[in-house]
Amino acid sequence: MKKAKTKVARIENRYIKDTATMNKTRSRRRIALFRRLAFMAVIFAVVGGLLTITYTQQVLSLKDKKEKQVDVDKKMVATKDEEEALNNQIKKLHDDDYIAKLARSEYYLSKDGEIIFNIPEENSKQKE
Repeated sequence: MKKAKTKVARIENRYIKDTATMNKTRSRRRIALFRRLAFMAVIFAVVGGLLTITYTQQVLSLKDKKEKQVDVDKKMVATKDEEEALNNQIKKLHDDDYIAKLARSEYYLSKDGEIIFNIPEENSKQKE
């Protein structure tokens, strides 16, 4: 349907012009406000995305570092145990009786008239 043309003339007075101008101004301000809000939303989305990415990377990096720290702590404990065992071995090697016993057991050295019998220990069977 087509609009019927009316023969009513618009009144052109100051109030109508001011109202039309005010409506145009409001329309422009709304459009400008929408554009500013859209721009700010894009900025916030970009900044939020960057912060999220950075946070995620840091969390993953921290997780990897904690795993490495656990591994290093295990190695450190093993190394300390080994160091303690080696220090005990050093102390024992300063003892002449221990050296004599070690030489007899490993290298089958004996005193004059002594016979050496090598019997396997039960602990060695359990370890195997």
